Amino acid sequence: MRSTPNTDIRSVDVAHDETFPKAVEALRTRRSGHNFDPDTDLDDETLKALIEDTTLAPSSYNLQPWEFVAVQDDDRLDDVVELAFGQEHIRDAGTAILVVGHTTPETADRVFEEWAEAGRMDEETAEQTKEQTVGLYADDRMGRDYGIRNASLAAANLLHSAHARGLSATPMIGFDAEGIAEYLGVPDDKIPVMLIAVGPSGGEEPERLPRRAVDEVLHREEY
Repeated sequence: MRSTPNTDIRSVDVAHDETFPKAVEALRTRRSGHNFDPDTDLDDETLKALIEDTTLAPSSYNLQPWEFVAVQDDDRLDDVVELAFGQEHIRDAGTAILVVGHTTPETADRVFEEWAEAGRMDEETAEQTKEQTVGLYADDRMGRDYGIRNASLAAANLLHSAHARGLSATPMIGFDAEGIAEYLGVPDDKIPVMLIAVGPSGGEEPERLPRRAVDEVLHREEY
């Protein structure tokens, strides 16, 4: 069943001179929702549209080092809830998406060819840059950081795409990473980065908790 947009979005002031005021409004109204409609399913067309939006996220050299595993089967969702330490809203959402990061630049050959074909680099520069990139991420720690950082950017896109479509979505890092990787058949050279529950909203959410003030978190020139 196709989900319907949630119109109960708390209004916020948006400057009228913003180039994309709706985008600013979306940033300011997005919540990590835990109240889902368990009787309405996320249809496949919407799921694919969410992932398409997600893949537009920026990444190092456009390597796009991410994959997404969607779980919607009821029995398998029960197992995911258990692997996520009993977070029941996953089941109510009806869809759990594991964001997976690459730990090696396995897309480098294709991507740097595309750089050259697009005229962004000449072939020699593209080849040199590819070799430097592959060498950089050969280090285990750098490879892990590479996967987490880039896949987290994609996860943010997923959350905002869900909100723009009137859905609720909440990210989770509280799950058994090794267990869920084994359960979902994630290859050893990939890393589970984030688990996102997404689905039609079940209604109002609690008021947003206070955020730290800009003056508290903004440092200028140095920390």
